[in-house]
Formats: sequence, C-alpha cells, structure tokens
Amino acid sequence: MDLLSLHWLRSVSSFQRSVVFASSVLLVACAVTPAQPIEVASPQLAPTEELPIDQPSLPLSAELVYDILTAEIAGQRGEIGIAADLYNNAANLVDSPAVAARATQIANFTRSQPRINRALKRWIEVDPTNADIYIMQVPFLVLKGDYDGIIKDVNTALALAPEQSQTYLARVSETLIELAQPEQAISVLEQLKAYKDNEPEAVFAYARMAAFYKHYDSALLHADKVLEEQSTREDALILKAEILQRMGKGTTAIALLKKLATHKDASENIRFSYAKLLGENNKTAEARTIFLQLNSDFPENEEVIFALGLIAIQEQEGIEAKRYFSQLIALGDNGKQASYFMGLAEEINHNNESAMIWFESVPADSPRFEAAQSSYINLLADSGQMNKVRLHLQLLRKEQPTKALQYYLFETAFLRERAQDQAAFDLYNEAIKQFPGQTELLYGRAMVAEPLNYLSVLEEDLRAILEKEPNNSHALNALGYTLTDRTDRHQEALVLISKAVELSPNDAFYLDSLAWAHYHLGDLVQAELLIKQAVAIQADPEFLAHLGEILWQQGKYLEAKKAWNDGLKKDATNKLILNTMSRFGL
Repeated sequence: MDLLSLHWLRSVSSFQRSVVFASSVLLVACAVTPAQPIEVASPQLAPTEELPIDQPSLPLSAELVYDILTAEIAGQRGEIGIAADLYNNAANLVDSPAVAARATQIANFTRSQPRINRALKRWIEVDPTNADIYIMQVPFLVLKGDYDGIIKDVNTALALAPEQSQTYLARVSETLIELAQPEQAISVLEQLKAYKDNEPEAVFAYARMAAFYKHYDSALLHADKVLEEQSTREDALILKAEILQRMGKGTTAIALLKKLATHKDASENIRFSYAKLLGENNKTAEARTIFLQLNSDFPENEEVIFALGLIAIQEQEGIEAKRYFSQLIALGDNGKQASYFMGLAEEINHNNESAMIWFESVPADSPRFEAAQSSYINLLADSGQMNKVRLHLQLLRKEQPTKALQYYLFETAFLRERAQDQAAFDLYNEAIKQFPGQTELLYGRAMVAEPLNYLSVLEEDLRAILEKEPNNSHALNALGYTLTDRTDRHQEALVLISKAVELSPNDAFYLDSLAWAHYHLGDLVQAELLIKQAVAIQADPEFLAHLGEILWQQGKYLEAKKAWNDGLKKDATNKLILNTMSRFGL
C-alpha cells in the first residue's frame, strides 16, 4: 500500500511548525536561483508590523528616515532591488537589529546572493547574540563549500539558544540534504559539539539523516541511543519504527508502536504513524479503521483524508476516493496532488473523459505532474487520439524547455511501445539536433534503428557513445550483438561483447550475446556453456530460443525441443522461438 505518498503532508506540517526558519527557506531559494530583473508584476513587500523608524531608541537622522521611507515606497511599487539597496544604506547608518533584520528580509526578495550576503553580515554585526542569523547563513556556506564555517555557526547558534536545538538541527539537516553531498552532510553533523557530547537532539538529527540516506543500521543505532535516555519520546519511537519498516522488519515496527497507539490517550501523531505502518504492511482494513477514527476526531486533518483516499484508490473504490479527494480540494489541497488522484478515481469509475480533465488540471509544480501527464497521454492514445497525444507533448516541450529532453525521451519510448518505430526514429532525429551527443538519445535512436534496418545509423550512434564512454557496457553489448546477429563481423563482435561481460560478468543479456557470438564462430561447446549460464540467471524466452538452436546444431534434438517448449510456456506467441523452430522444420 503506497502510504509513503503521505510524506508531502508531513513536510507541510513540519514547515508550519518551523516558522522561525521562514527566512532561511527563502535564502536557500535565493541562493540557487539567479537574480531576476524587476518586473511590473514583481511581488510587493509585506509591510512590517512595526517599522523600525517608530522605535523610540532609534536615532532618527534625516538620511535614515529618507532611506527607510523611500525603500518602503519602492518596495510597494515592486522596485525590490532599489528597496534592498536603500535598506542596506539604512542598516549601515545605525546599529539597529530591527533595521538590519528588515534589510535582510527585503534582500531575500531580490534573489540576489551578494545582497543577501551583505545584509546577513550587517545583521550579525549589530545583533551577534541572535542565534537565528547563524542558522540563516548555513545555505550560503554550503554553496561556498565552507563546511568548517557551518560547524562553527551551528555550534554558536546552539550555544546561544539551546532551547531551539531541535528546530535548528532539523532545519540544518534539511539544508544539508538539499544542497550538500551525503558524505559532507553526515560529516557536518558528526563534527558538531552537541553530537560529540551525545546530546539527544543532535543524535536524533543524525538518526534522521542516516535513515534518509538509507544507512539503516547506523540510523537504528542512533535512534536507540536517543531512546536510552528518553524512552517515551514519540518522534524517536516513530523514527525507529520507520527504520525497522525500511529494513523489512514490519512486524517488529508494528509491535513497537502498537501499545502506545492503542492506548486511550494516544496522540494523533502516534496513531497516524501506527496506521501508516499497518497500511504499508498490507493490513489495510486495520489501517482504515484507525484513519476513520482519526478523521472523526480531526475532520480537517488533510493527512488523514489523503490516507483514506489512497486506501480507497487501492481498493478500487472510485466513488469513495472521489469523496475524500474532493474534501482535500475543498481544504486547499496543500500538497497539490488531489487532482491527480481524482483522475485515478474517475478511471476506476470508467469515466475516462472526466479523468482526462482532472489529469490535465494538475499544476506544473505538483509532485504528481509527470504521472498526471503520463495518465492523460495514455488515455488519449487508448481512445485513438495519437495526433492529439503528439501535439500535447510538443506543447509540453515548448512550455517547459528545461524538461524538453525528458519529454523527448518519454515520447520516443511511447511511440516504440506502440510499434511506431519510424515515427520514433524521426523524433530522435529532431531531438538529437537540439541535444547533440546526448547519450540517451543516441542509444535510443540506435535501438529503434535496428528493426528499421538502419544498421549504419545504429553503429554510428553506438560508436559515438563508446568514444565518450568506452566502458559503457550497454553500448558495447548492443553493438556487439547486432554485429554478430545481423552481419558476418563475428570476431569484432566477440571483442566488444567480451568487454561488456568483463564489466558486468553476471548480466544474463551480455552472456547470451557472448554465447551467440561464439555460436556464429562455430564454437558450439563454449556457446552452450555461456547460454546455459544466462538461462540459469534469467530464463528469458529469447535465451531459450538461442539455447534450443545451439543444442539442435549439436544434434541434441530432445534438449533443444524442451528449451523451446519451456520458452513457449512463458510466451506462447514468441516470434523468435516460433521462427527458429520453423527454420528447423518444426
């Protein structure tokens, strides 16, 4: 049961509980987005609840008043860059934390890293005991690769505001996961003073990060460390249960939460987590019972409504699913996924026209956008509207040029699945003009060139890949197999395929190709040995077709027939087996 999809709502809740990091979130976005020119439709600045100039202790010089008032007016007009520069001047005129904070807030809106850097630098100069500022600097330090600076700033923040350690460490962990490499992120936490001192919040943050990176043994060890000191800590118990679930120990995970979750005073969070575990372990009825109870107790809890909708989808209850996802839409659909699931519900109800409308309405920034496009396109194709499918994908490439390659790959695969090889080949040609030398496109065109008998194109594309990536085993095998299967260049093929097998010795497809090369070179004994290795790994009908032919050529007729019959049991219409048997008069 795919209740892992509930993560999006958990993220929403986590963000709402971490309002103190609103500026930090903006900093991450600003740090990774180039500065944009001010447009007429630029967002206006939100007015401050209490403007700095109203503070009695602020020395109101004429220049300071002018800069602040002019900055606010510029901000309201959408001239954010001017507002940021004026507030920077104001922040340097007076040692005021309030003015420096406002300058940083406005600098965030500019999406200009230099402006944000200077604003933060000034703010920390005038307010060095404000722990929040040190945490706000973390995204910039990550982007600069200054991990020593991150450790220093986080240590400072935790020393200044130990009561905020859980919130700070959670935010820092999220930033590191988003912007740093796994080994660097883990290293930062390991070097924090709080972690070295075995402080529970730092150990817990480490456990969460280790679990995120699928280092489950380490994550479990750290979760247990926290529970040794805080045995009833709910978030640690829930994390431990989730780790156990990922380790394939679902029964143990359920047992860990059961007593707490079924107690009359059980919290909403523990009940939800327990129900989610039940669902993930295919105890759908039990999970639904708890989710229904939660829905009764907390009727506007979007996570619970979403879970009930997912269960209805899984159980093919289209009408019930529509009811829950309609509720989610009425509540605002913070996760931007309800429209996609409404489409699935309509499919269950056999209302394909309505389903397509829902799929098409999924916003581009939804995590389900790609899945919705795939569903929409497949429904169009199933109704015979291939021209509309292709037009839709063409429009997607124009509307989202940064994803054009992804959509080209999707459409070519879509065409190939429907045996439209020439159309796929033509589209690959178009895509390669836009993305010359792109490996996936070259490999895809080579694969569709083979059934079209464009063998020169296949060889040219695969050799272009191998020139850049000489150890690309897929290209080595594909070129080698084609040479031995479609030409008389068997010795050349043997060299290519042998290298692929050397790189991936247990790949059944490569072993099959190598056997086929030896077969064409007349080495039937080695061919039989290799093809049997391939079949032992994966009894693919194509391998069994080759095995039968190799055995037949050695006079092992009964064994050959058995191999072919085994293949036909797996795929009664397999053309390769049927054609092979026909060549031998069977």
